[in-house]
Amino acid sequence: MVTFRAVPPTVRRSTARRRVALGFFAGVRALFGGVGFVVSTPSAWGWALIPVFVATVLFGGAGALAIWGGSELSQHLIGDPTAVDRLGDTWSAVGMWTLRILFWAVGLVVAFVVAISLAQPLSGFALDAIARKQEIALGGRVWPDQPLVTGAVRSLRVTLTALVIGLPILGILALITFLFPPAGIVTIPLKFLVTGVLAAYDLLDYPLSLRGQSVSDRLVFIRQNFPAVLGFGVATAALLLIPGVGLFLLPFGVAGATRMVVAHAATQNA
Repeated sequence: MVTFRAVPPTVRRSTARRRVALGFFAGVRALFGGVGFVVSTPSAWGWALIPVFVATVLFGGAGALAIWGGSELSQHLIGDPTAVDRLGDTWSAVGMWTLRILFWAVGLVVAFVVAISLAQPLSGFALDAIARKQEIALGGRVWPDQPLVTGAVRSLRVTLTALVIGLPILGILALITFLFPPAGIVTIPLKFLVTGVLAAYDLLDYPLSLRGQSVSDRLVFIRQNFPAVLGFGVATAALLLIPGVGLFLLPFGVAGATRMVVAHAATQNA
């Protein structure tokens, strides 16, 4: 005869605790907690300025190239703007400047994405230092150092993966909005969410890499704590709407992602 033994209440409570996932607002609090940590910790300022400086230089160069390219492309499509003015073709002049503004806007967005994407691996050592400082401040452990080149290659691989996945999705949503503007009611919030989740995936690379977690382990983390990752991503995307704050996204985001990972570890060890 098969007998069944009741699971002790303490075991049931322990199992339930291990399955607790972080909520949406835990992710929001993690990001703004990271912002507060970087701003209020003088020892982190020097490390935080490194990715900001790198991103600023890259954005300046890429942005200038985007403006020049947009002007050249619009002139190639419509013709010489001085000739247009001599002919008095007002509509052609309007079309010229409309194309220029459109190309400049798209080019500057692409330039920002490229700048942030390249600044991440180039300043990975500084972002690792911020993640370590944030974890120590939260009472976490000191993780062993990682080789500089290995960390840069890992960061670049994670960034490129996010771009390969995210850019086609964002492009499709933008195309749908362009072809059918009323769909913007749905596509614009979706673009906002996709941008945030991809940014969260990217920024989580640093605290999870300190722990030596593989790509599959990171996907498990995101699946288990998707409400928190979504909240973190939405808050990140909202910060990008504030002019100038986007250049500080990397240090703020890495500190916030570290807080989220530490909070998750605390629920597992409770």
